[in-house]
Amino acid sequence: MLDRLHTDSVAEALDIADAHHWTRQPPRSDRARLRFLMSRSTDLATLASRLNTTPQALQRILTNQVRNEALSQAILKDVIRLWQPRIRRRAHRVLAEQQHSLWVQFRGWFGFNAAAGSSDDGRVRSLSEALHHPYPARLLEARHSGASERELRSIVADGIGESYFRVSTGRKGLHLVRLTDVDYIEFSY
Repeated sequence: MLDRLHTDSVAEALDIADAHHWTRQPPRSDRARLRFLMSRSTDLATLASRLNTTPQALQRILTNQVRNEALSQAILKDVIRLWQPRIRRRAHRVLAEQQHSLWVQFRGWFGFNAAAGSSDDGRVRSLSEALHHPYPARLLEARHSGASERELRSIVADGIGESYFRVSTGRKGLHLVRLTDVDYIEFSY
């Protein structure tokens, strides 16, 4: 189920990483997943707007009339976002309290403003780096508080910048580290 998911969103990538800590698997069929989402939503119209579709399209899934691959992916991502919140919180608390690293693998434009021709100048990179303390805790706290994708990417960029460039955030210039045009991003812990 998770091996089909690839994302360029930090928030979705964190949700997918959390899925490796589940104690029970979520529903497997679109119909069962949709019933789960409906139990967490106020009404079908609200759920439909969150999934960028119409209530009629969701009703067709509930009656097994149609299968839409794009809608199936949206339903799956929303189930992953909402499944086992207590297990997710516990895993995040352990990660933050024990100061473990959070591994990130991505392909995207990454770097900071450096001297012309420097290897530190921004360019498309495929990297796998560890985010060390305090970045995992900051990232997960920002995710729980509903931070925007831009804010999450900024935290990831600072953490990777410190790890990759071996420069602390206190040094002049590192705050200019940027992570943009992400093709995919993946976390593990």
